[in-house]
Amino acid sequence: MLKLNRPRHKSIRLFIIFALVIVTSLATVRPFEVATAQSPDQTQYFNRGFGWNYGGNYWTWNVSIPNALYDAYQAVPDSQRIHVSISNFGFFTTTQDIYIQSLVSKLNETAAQQGYSAYDAENFVLAFVQSIPYETDYNSTGFQVYPRFPIETLVDNVGDCKSHSILFATLTLAMGYGAVYINPPDHLAVGVLGNNLQGTYWEYNNQTYYYCETTGSGFKIGDLPDQIKGQTAYVYPIDDSLQYVPKLQQAPTVAPDPTIAPYGTTPVPTLGPNAITTPNVNQPTIEPASPLSNIVSSSPLFFIIIVIAIGASIAATVKTAKRTRQTQPVEAVVSPESSSPKTSEDTEECNKYCIYCGQINKSCAVFCEKCGKKIG
Repeated sequence: MLKLNRPRHKSIRLFIIFALVIVTSLATVRPFEVATAQSPDQTQYFNRGFGWNYGGNYWTWNVSIPNALYDAYQAVPDSQRIHVSISNFGFFTTTQDIYIQSLVSKLNETAAQQGYSAYDAENFVLAFVQSIPYETDYNSTGFQVYPRFPIETLVDNVGDCKSHSILFATLTLAMGYGAVYINPPDHLAVGVLGNNLQGTYWEYNNQTYYYCETTGSGFKIGDLPDQIKGQTAYVYPIDDSLQYVPKLQQAPTVAPDPTIAPYGTTPVPTLGPNAITTPNVNQPTIEPASPLSNIVSSSPLFFIIIVIAIGASIAATVKTAKRTRQTQPVEAVVSPESSSPKTSEDTEECNKYCIYCGQINKSCAVFCEKCGKKIG
């Protein structure tokens, strides 16, 4: 028994089946869109949406952050970040960033439109920073310590107390207000320069800096979480001349204004410096299936290519099958003896004697089957 070895034939047949499955599945997915050519200098953006409560209103803000700017900060390795002490956190406080300055401009403009005082404007920005979810560095990056630059915190939309405080301090300084870092045990917050305000403050160089909790929600300037009460803390000035300035500086093409949503809510205080703010998540929706006719009309070139590919595959399969039957090498397989009737040659008697070696040969033999000498 012989068995054909046909790997090419099988692979082509599998390809046809795979192509047919793809074409069939197109009827249940959204139509493909034809990609348009992109110019090499076209900037891509991370689009991020933020929402927070302040002044009895729920605010929303959608921003577009250049990918290249985010990548420029991401290029700073963890091995360099972990060696920056809190006393030198001016390295992360990027007030010179053009994009940060554009965001601050919009925040100041919005605060002015609302008639906010400096106190309210700072609380407005503090509520914005608090809306970013809290997460430890290890859970969000895999590193035990990973202070984020403000742009990274906005794009990642997550951070621990260090990243939140760096973002708020940067925005505060860029808005023109004084700020320091306040470092209670195992925590980091920001102190905002002020006079005759309510709440808890620390004195530094004969000036008062009011405590600002950046990781909870609902805390205003001077509000001290229960976990911090009674604790001592270090105060570190912010030397923004140390700040990291990436080679790439990009201003946004559009910096939308923060807007009030059509409904208002009241802020809900969350005690504790490490309270996690849970973002709103919309209910998943089911996308309707698109008929095959819609796919043909929306992407005719793609559909024609698929049809041609399938036709070519079928033709190649037929041609390969014919060639296989003619020229395909065979692989011998051990099998039982055939059960077909034997021929007369198989049943012929062996009665011709070789006088040279004594071998008994078939009666029709001319030469001896053993020694090869002529016997007939």
